[in-house]
Amino acid sequence: MAVDARIVLGIIASLAIINNGLLLLVICKNKALLKIPYNKLVLSLAITDFITGIGIFNYVIGQDSIPIPDGWIGHVFCHVIYSQYLVFTLGIVSVYTVACMAIDRWLAVARPTKYKTILTKYRVNICVLCIWIISVLLNTPHLFEMKAAAGPGNIPQCKWIVLTEGVARMIVAVVEFMGKFFLPFLAASVTMISLHRRVKSSQALFRSNRGQAGLRLLRMCMLTTLILGVCWFPNQLSYLLFKYGLTQLDTPMHHFTVALCMFNSSINPIVYCISNKTYRRYFMILLCPRFKERLIATDLTGSEAVNTIFDRISKARPEPRISVANAIQARAVERNTKG
Repeated sequence: MAVDARIVLGIIASLAIINNGLLLLVICKNKALLKIPYNKLVLSLAITDFITGIGIFNYVIGQDSIPIPDGWIGHVFCHVIYSQYLVFTLGIVSVYTVACMAIDRWLAVARPTKYKTILTKYRVNICVLCIWIISVLLNTPHLFEMKAAAGPGNIPQCKWIVLTEGVARMIVAVVEFMGKFFLPFLAASVTMISLHRRVKSSQALFRSNRGQAGLRLLRMCMLTTLILGVCWFPNQLSYLLFKYGLTQLDTPMHHFTVALCMFNSSINPIVYCISNKTYRRYFMILLCPRFKERLIATDLTGSEAVNTIFDRISKARPEPRISVANAIQARAVERNTKG
């Protein structure tokens, strides 16, 4: 990999560690955020992206410049680190986490009365655990595409192995593309489109102060999903075409797609800060202590932070009239989307 590509990846790795580290501090200092199931998924994604940032330094240092240890440690290094299994498994975790975040928002809006009974704390924790297990299993074949072998001068080195050939290789490539990226991303995209149509056709349900806060959280999820697709699709398509013998790895274009994937791990906290008032204000408190008293004076606590401004607006502007049925649904949506 060229020096300029390593520099770019080094910057991305640093941003991923710093941005997600700050996000983790924000959540740890304001544990009331974790009362919302969506924020537990945000926490899981932040941990994933933070570890990804550390893993990116494997590219920055240069895999070929790292001496391969002898024995079983060398085999583990080749299978997990050199093969990029760790980094791309974390990427799969990110894709599935974003898909679950989209489904969470859909349940909060489309099934407001059942939201809290469906997404209990226990089920959210099980969901996060299942995401990690599924991601590890989906990328398991990648572990066996690399092995440690004796090179010139009997020096250990990592070598690629072709596990499948011909039609079997193409079938496995399609299954991997569908399972690792396309299906979860499709689920997230369809969910977001469905939510957008629902919000557009039932705007009266979202005109209250907390309903507006829910819209902000929904926009944050939509933007996260869009950025995920833009960052990951080129690399996954390129790898699929490589399996078909139509492209090559270790080219400038391939390095660009890898950098784009890794960039996704550094951008999510910025998305939260821009599109969500709660995270933005907690970031300000963390980074600018002198503004802490000023921000606390606005009576921002836990999940109420996002609703404060809209509460003030609603006092000066009467609520639109809606039917009794819509009013009940609106209250349920408000409870599920606050935060």
